[in-house]
Amino acid sequence: MTAVKCPEEVYRKYLDRFGFDGDGDPDAVALFTFALVERDRFDWLEHHRSEHDGAEPTVAAIEEWYQSKPETFFDEKFRLALGWYTAFARILLKDEIEKSNQDAVKSYFNNKLSFWSQIWSGLVGNVLFLVVLGLLSMSILSDFSAESWVKQHFFTNPPAAHPPSPKQPE
Repeated sequence: MTAVKCPEEVYRKYLDRFGFDGDGDPDAVALFTFALVERDRFDWLEHHRSEHDGAEPTVAAIEEWYQSKPETFFDEKFRLALGWYTAFARILLKDEIEKSNQDAVKSYFNNKLSFWSQIWSGLVGNVLFLVVLGLLSMSILSDFSAESWVKQHFFTNPPAAHPPSPKQPE
């Protein structure tokens, strides 16, 4: 990989590596990484000024600073930026993460409860089916006649609650 010489090349390097997010903005990790590299350059600028009686570094000195950085320097900045981004995202999305965890627990228990309600409704349905099947088989085995049953229960005179008392001769 070719060495970078200026901030624009560093920015372009990370933009090429990470691209844009869904809104068309540069990826946040790329921006964080670029900011970390530039923070080190600003620290170096302060150090250079203190070593050279406040004199600004030349363009060649700045290019040399960038070129002196190995690829591992940029990779380390990327790892730090990724950790930074993850921490910020977790802090900002803390409520949403907690809500999604609670929703997942509710969904799990609702699925378990619906499973047991389905089991119970299936058992009740099977028991009712067995009762109907038993009544049907009892009627067939006892030579049951629906017509005679209806006549017996609906068209005959019911026995009186109190039998009539015998008439006494007068």
